[in-house]
Parts: sequence; C-alpha cells; structure tokens
Amino acid sequence: MTRSLIVRPLLAVAAAFALQGCASAGQSWRAGPAGIPAENQLREQMVAGQFGTALESLKDKKIAPADALLRHMYRGLVAMHAGQAEIGTRSMDRAWEIAYQRWTKRLSDGAAAMLTGDGALPYDPGPAERMLIPYYGGLNWLQRNEPGEAGVEARRMATFLESTQGAKPNDQFEGLMRYVSGVMFEVAGERNDADVAYRNATVLLGGALPGDTIPPDAAHGDVVIFIEDGFVVRPEPMALDFWINDQELGYLNGDDYDRRIATYHELNRRRGMSGDWAAQRFRNVSIRWPVMGAESSQPASGRVGARSSRFSPVVANAVEHEASGSFAIPVLGALDESIVQADVISTSISNAVRDDFDREQPARIARAIARAAVREASLKGAEGAFNAAGDILDDDDKKQEKSKDGDKKKKDDDDGKGWAAAGAILLGIGLLATHVSSQVLDQPDLRAWQLLPDRVSVARLRLPVGEHVIEVTRDGEAYSLGTVTVKPGAVTVLAHRWWSGSRRGER
Repeated sequence: MTRSLIVRPLLAVAAAFALQGCASAGQSWRAGPAGIPAENQLREQMVAGQFGTALESLKDKKIAPADALLRHMYRGLVAMHAGQAEIGTRSMDRAWEIAYQRWTKRLSDGAAAMLTGDGALPYDPGPAERMLIPYYGGLNWLQRNEPGEAGVEARRMATFLESTQGAKPNDQFEGLMRYVSGVMFEVAGERNDADVAYRNATVLLGGALPGDTIPPDAAHGDVVIFIEDGFVVRPEPMALDFWINDQELGYLNGDDYDRRIATYHELNRRRGMSGDWAAQRFRNVSIRWPVMGAESSQPASGRVGARSSRFSPVVANAVEHEASGSFAIPVLGALDESIVQADVISTSISNAVRDDFDREQPARIARAIARAAVREASLKGAEGAFNAAGDILDDDDKKQEKSKDGDKKKKDDDDGKGWAAAGAILLGIGLLATHVSSQVLDQPDLRAWQLLPDRVSVARLRLPVGEHVIEVTRDGEAYSLGTVTVKPGAVTVLAHRWWSGSRRGER
C-alpha cells in the first residue's frame, strides 16, 4: 500500500464528521429560554396558576435562559405573579443594569457571531422589551408597597423614551408606556414628572387617554388597573434559500438603513421567482433563519375593561366566592349601587416586538450570508489541503520506485515531504473543523422574552372616597380583584392578567 492511501481514511473520517455535524445542526437550534418544549412548559405553568412552580423551574439550567439578562427578565416577571416581589425587584433591577451596559456592542462579540451565529452574541433586547423592564420593575415595587422605588423605575422608562439613541417603538406602544410612567410618577408623589409624561402620552395617543389626569379632589381618588392578556408572538425557525450578488451583500452591510431594508425585501421577493440567476453572477445561499410568527399561538382575546361598585354585604359574598379561585359572572342587579365603567386604552406588545425584530432582519441576514461564505471557503480550503497532501505523497511514491535504497539525500527529501504532507492534512482537518462547527452552531437565534403578554391595556376609574369592589372584564366575563379603599386625592394601582387557554384570571 502506498503512503498516499493514508490520506483516504482521513478523508472518510472527515466526511463522516461533516455529515454528522450537518445532521445534528437541524436539531440543535435553541429558543428562549432553552428550547420550545421548555418554553411551553413555562407557559403552561403560568396558565395553570402554578407561579411558584414556574419560579422553581427557572432554577433548572435546562429550562432557564443561558443568557444572564434574559434569565433576569424571565425571573422578574414570574416572581411578580408568584407574589415574590423582592425577588422580582432584584431581578428587574439587575436586568436594567445589564441591558444598559449592552447598548454598546463589543467587537469581540461581533467576531464570534460571524463564525458561530447570532446566538454567540449577548442577548440584546429591542426597544419594546427594554421598556418593559422598568414596567415590571415598577409593578414589583408597588407590590412591595414602595411607591418611591416605583418612581425610580418610571424615571428609567422616561430616560429611555427621551433618548435619541436607536429606534423607538410605534406611537401607540410608546404613548401607553408614557402614560404608565405618568401613573408611577403620580403614585410616587412626583406630580411635575407625571404631568410631563401625561402630556407626551396625549400627543402620541392623539388625546385618547383613559380618564382624567387632573388630580382628584378631596372627595375622590383614582384606581388604575394594568390589564394584560395572552402571550406575545415569538420567533420561529425556518430554512431560507435565495440568490444574492456582491453589490446586494454590500448594501446589507452598509449604513443606509432604507437601502438595507429595500435589499432585504428584494431578496425575499426573488425567492418566488424563476430565472437563470447563476448566469447573472448571482450566487445561491442557504441558511437556517429566524422569523417572527405572523401571530401569537395564544393571542389576546376579546374586549377587556374594568368596572367598580360600592362595597356592600351582597358584593362581599361575591368577592369571597371569587377568592376561592372559581370563575363567576356577578349579577349586576344584586349590587346596591350603579356600576362605574372604566375608560381603557390598549396596545399590542406583539406588534411592537415584531417591529423591533423585523428592523434587525437585514443585519441578521448580512451576518448569516457572511457566515455561509466562511463555511464555503473553509470547506473548499479543506478539500484543497487534503488533495495537496495526496499529491505530495503520490509524487513521493513515484520517486521511491525509481530511486535506490540507502540514498541519504532521498531520505532527507522523504522526511521533508512527509512533514509537508502532515502539515497539509492538519490544515485540512482544521478547516473542516471550522466548517462543521460553524454549521452546527449557526442556528436560528430564537431567544426572546416569551412570557410577555400579547396585549396591555390601562383602565382608570375616578371614584368617591371609600371602599369599592374592582372587577376586570373580558367579553362579559368578569374577575374580581377584591375590595379597594379609595383615598382622597390618591392613586391606587392594580394589575391583572387574563391567561390564554384558561377561563380563570389571576392577579
């Protein structure tokens, strides 16, 4: 057997390695937190009201997000529903610090992403998700009866909203968040900041605010209810195959945002067209790709609202019945006073998150194409290195047949060629390893804050001083939030979430 045959087993092993890597690649993509099954488990626990169990689940590395920021975002939201507001405030405070630090991306992270995929980058929330960090931070502080700290979260939200850095969410989402920050300022006793927030909300929402933002008089107080519904839309994996030329790749990597978006849409349009693209100097690229779902699998449903009635023994029985965990529709005729309906404004969290996601798609596709080019080059380089090693050894075998034994010069030449062949083989193995590792690790980055609601609404009631029963409604169904004592000139904040797939509400 000639020495050139030594290369063949190496090539066979390398090919098997590559095929195994490609086969496993389609199974190794990760979502946030650690895959769709884990995500579904958390959602099901929340729908079932098993908030403590969901909080414990986040201690499991197989379920909790690997990224520290995303892990704190999940924990802060779940802790609020579990009644563990101290954990919630710590988690959301840490989440804000990390998110702030990540506004400036590190070059080393970008280099890692070019080789292994966007999942190598630290998770960077879009503007909508980033704005919801102080939103949930404020709700956790209010649950702890610390209105002053809720004012700190409102200031964080206002600072971000007033920043000129980066894109902003749509007017409806930003307007509602401005209003939320105004409520938190008002509860914290910071009236001037509250008025500024309300004025900004008025402009963004076209004057459609829920209730009166003028402070209530000594005979009245306000109750504000944050109503959440459903689950946010989430990224999904897909395979993307398209044709692109070098000029378009340059556009995707350029600073002209409008041109980047136009190029991205042109690539998608071309996918459904037939043509001799190769003859026009286009090249084919196939990548695994994240796309935002058209709609949530568990969307918000129905028209939501809130209402109140004066506390009475009749209503007290209804409240006790609701507190047992069963679902009921109160009989309005049994109440001793007329019902007061709340004014409501709503915004889609899913739409805002989708806008942020789609805004980054051209940059994602540019990085994905660059990674595909690296994989293609490394595979061709590995093939060339292995062929070079085979050529060296083949040439040596031919000369060996013509030469005499014992020739010292021949021995030195053989040693040199042996080292050259070994070096070429090692280079080929290294390039092939680069190709396979990039193929396996370059998976759709499906990380997202996937326990967010699909929709958030804010309802406001101005009520006479005294005790009132507050209920949230959805298409005729109602859930009691219990009795609230309305204080002169004060604002009381409540929170409620309607869970998709369940006929029960939870505070």
